[in-house]
Amino acid sequence: MKRPSLSLLFLIFSVLLLVTAPAVHASVQAEGELIRVEAEGFAPVQGGDRNAAREAAKRSAYRDALEKALGAYVEGVTEMKNYEVVRDKVFSQTTGIVKKLDIVREKVDDDGVFYITAVCHVARAALDGVLGPAVLDALGNPRVMVLLDERIGDTVSFLSTAESEVLRVFEKAGYLLVDSGQASILKTIDLEAVRTNDDPEVFRQIARDFQADVLIYGKAYASSFSDQVISGVRIYGVRSTVQLKAVLANTAYQLGSDTVEEKSKGVSVEDGAIKGLKPAATRASGTIVHKIAYSIVSGSAGGIPGRTVKVKMSNLTFKEAKALKESLQDIHGVTSVYQRLFRNKCLELDVVSDMTAEDVASLLSDLGYDIEDLSSATVEGALNERTDKEE
Repeated sequence: MKRPSLSLLFLIFSVLLLVTAPAVHASVQAEGELIRVEAEGFAPVQGGDRNAAREAAKRSAYRDALEKALGAYVEGVTEMKNYEVVRDKVFSQTTGIVKKLDIVREKVDDDGVFYITAVCHVARAALDGVLGPAVLDALGNPRVMVLLDERIGDTVSFLSTAESEVLRVFEKAGYLLVDSGQASILKTIDLEAVRTNDDPEVFRQIARDFQADVLIYGKAYASSFSDQVISGVRIYGVRSTVQLKAVLANTAYQLGSDTVEEKSKGVSVEDGAIKGLKPAATRASGTIVHKIAYSIVSGSAGGIPGRTVKVKMSNLTFKEAKALKESLQDIHGVTSVYQRLFRNKCLELDVVSDMTAEDVASLLSDLGYDIEDLSSATVEGALNERTDKEE
């Protein structure tokens, strides 16, 4: 396989714990939520239009600033499948990530090339917000399963406040989630055994049973530490803690973890717990949501068994839906086919394989399906009416 060039390798990366990494050279400095970068840009002057050349040089400087900021923000260089997807998505939004560009020097050389040197400020949060989803897409949208043991005092809570918030954060970040309709089945898993067992086979079994790529598990608990009566109303002080750990399900490789504590007040212990568990879950899951993608990209996690493409097909009888699922399972290179639902003649599947969404769409077209919508991770369509009549 042809190896990428050194310039590409510089940008193929993995974030380690999303903490501030030391500057890679003097032209890059960390300044709180911003990364200060000395960047250079250039563009030829065409038809004597210096203004157009200057704007093109600024765009070149934006890109240079982003590349240098990435070098300061991340560590580790590795090869990554579908690198171009990440590169294009990140670079397409440079002006949104580079918050400020101050030109300190500009000139036109004897060859008619406009050069500028600028000081740029790159926003860490914006960089991560673009980088994470781009990496996720290139990874093939790993499916996430969340298992939290949630308690208030010594009582198991049926509110699932923390678990629901973790699911929301990961769904917003672009991850596919194990069907929440199986919640009752998930609850039968011995969470204590999961937390205390280092045997990878425990996680592999969960991965097989629920077709999950990443397992997020842990504890969410709250307890009262004080109470007082104010204006005739008893107010409880509640301490809420959320502990999360993310592992690659088929290997038990740890991708990230975090523990967050919140103190809150409520008219009951349960009220205070709800007020504390939700923000604690938001912060904890927000810390590891992109760590997962970057850890997998680094190669140290061993990767996931393929990319997931969501398939939605309508105009199917149950027999036809069953036949489609079996046809996809028999295709070489397909790791698994997970049925999300079949309702009102509409079938939803997750197809895990090394194929792109376009490849899957092509296969479905050959099987007699009209493709109506196609994205990088979703294929939608219906059974060809002509095929119905022929049958």
